[in-house]
Amino acid sequence: MDVIKSNLTLQEQDLVLFLDTLGVKLPEPKPGRYDGYVTISLGQVAASVFKSNDNKTVLLGYRHKGTIFPLSIHFLTGKNEILFGHSTLLLDAHGNDPSIAPTLKTAMERFFAQEGTSVLRRLEPSWEGVLLKGQADCRIVWHMKPAIDVAIKACREALGEVPDIPLFPSVYSYNNPYVENLLEVGLPELFGVKRALVLGTGSGLDAVCIAMKYNISVDATDVNPMAIANTRAAARRCGVERLVRAYISDAYENIHEKFDVIFFEAPLATDENDQADINRYDFEGALLRRVLSELPNYLLPEGRMFLMSRPDLSPYITSKVLRVKTWRLFKPLSSVAIHEIRLKE
Repeated sequence: MDVIKSNLTLQEQDLVLFLDTLGVKLPEPKPGRYDGYVTISLGQVAASVFKSNDNKTVLLGYRHKGTIFPLSIHFLTGKNEILFGHSTLLLDAHGNDPSIAPTLKTAMERFFAQEGTSVLRRLEPSWEGVLLKGQADCRIVWHMKPAIDVAIKACREALGEVPDIPLFPSVYSYNNPYVENLLEVGLPELFGVKRALVLGTGSGLDAVCIAMKYNISVDATDVNPMAIANTRAAARRCGVERLVRAYISDAYENIHEKFDVIFFEAPLATDENDQADINRYDFEGALLRRVLSELPNYLLPEGRMFLMSRPDLSPYITSKVLRVKTWRLFKPLSSVAIHEIRLKE
């Protein structure tokens, strides 16, 4: 990802991260160009993030005084009943020019005040004749505060307050499927650790809390590039950007070190395999089996993994050098448990 200009507001920096992850490169400012609307077709990552049903996703921007400002992203979603999707990108404030916000809001209102077929034709000509049954809102949540007690405590101890952390589309909609949080068990147990790994970082909260509380280096990985962008935004908002290294990795694919502790909120095994989804479907538990079989290669001798997954791990553990301790078995939701996994002595 590109280096983000420091003179931007935090929210503007988050937007740059988001667009960069989608592969959006806005044209350089060209003073003297007429004000007006700009549409930019986006690629496969955007189509996956927004679950576009025709692989077409469009960014609507507005050129003002030569600079193109992104207004919204649009797509069609659904199968039996097609919905017109939108993700509004208007910011609450613009650091360089606070007066731009009213101009952009007016431009947005004027564009969508047009007759419906004109809107569709301008965004993507192939949408003009599509019969739409409604709308789908898939916007960035700009101001989300952590809600679990252990994260609130970590933030207050490190920062004196609980900061806002953004949640990008495809992260919040697929975030932790469990009713409990792995941090509640694992975070208080980290004594004397120097390096941590969070597999499947999601919104980035686990990685950020570990870095804040213990001031240690944390690697945060995910198969979803949007989750990586979200983790970087969360780390910056919480002042631990220097400690959190977030990057794409399919399981251990791009990981070449050993760690004192590994956190893994494993996706539950499914009987479906959606290759088009940017998130992880763990088809028949293959990912969990792979992660546990290779775990000895990534744990230091006294290291351990905190794992949220099935209560019974025996179908997934093939290595004979691992020992498992179950910390919590959630009832009545008995299909979920938190385990601690170590190397046998």
